[in-house]
Amino acid sequence: LAEGLHPQVRSPDAGTGGEPSGSRGPMADTVAAVLNVAHQSLFLNASQPSAAPVVHDFRTWTWAQRLAFAAVVLLGYELIHHYVPVIFGGVSKLPMKGKHLDELDLKDKLFIAFNRLTGVTFVYNCLQYMWLSDKVAWGLANMTVANTLVALPALFVFYDFFYCLWHRLLHVRALYGWVHKHHHRQVVPTRGNLDAMNVHPVEFVVGEYLHLLAMVVVPAHAVTCCTFIILLGVLTALNHTRLDVQVPLGIFQVRWHDLHHRLPQSNYGQYTMVWDKLWGSYREEPDADE
Repeated sequence: LAEGLHPQVRSPDAGTGGEPSGSRGPMADTVAAVLNVAHQSLFLNASQPSAAPVVHDFRTWTWAQRLAFAAVVLLGYELIHHYVPVIFGGVSKLPMKGKHLDELDLKDKLFIAFNRLTGVTFVYNCLQYMWLSDKVAWGLANMTVANTLVALPALFVFYDFFYCLWHRLLHVRALYGWVHKHHHRQVVPTRGNLDAMNVHPVEFVVGEYLHLLAMVVVPAHAVTCCTFIILLGVLTALNHTRLDVQVPLGIFQVRWHDLHHRLPQSNYGQYTMVWDKLWGSYREEPDADE
């Protein structure tokens, strides 16, 4: 179990045969004991009782652990798909302007399935980075304003910096038809997570791992990183529902990305419009100009 506790939160004596220093406290020790029992009963091979899995190395996991991890991530996608529209169901919808893609064909469904499976690897790589990186703090005692309240919005801003550049590249005429055009077949997104993930696998993989790049750039607490990973799924799904969700102070609005599906040369950012406003690609109410 000592190998499964992050160095910043486990006792200095853990795993050395000495007595615990008590730095975790009685509550943490109790939780650790419960996890150890569950781990021994559910996952460890009886013929190898000392084979403790290492969080950052899936090769040390049993197949049961690997399948359980994949199931949790895939379940997360399902929960986002079904419950985000329910949670925000009281919000009015943006008017439909354009032709809706009513039926998903086989190619759409294959892309969505592949991207969801790729998402399992992405989440694992995020956890792997969080575990190994000195830029990610662990333990409640190591939480600060800088690595939580400041880091969370910074992660979204830095992500959108990289994503805007990638998104603009996808709209270059020579590349558009090969990759990004598939996503823009849906002019009026309504299916939330399904429409969000109905993209070419190349676009999806790069877009996902730009989140990890943002985590590399911005020092943050592990709780902040996990919040970022969860919110990216929720907000991306919202962007493809036409639910007129707006976060005060112009922090986030669904209508920004919804407009991009109708006017592809505008609003390249996924979560914020900081870079679109700086680079002149921000549009808010195009009908007023028509």
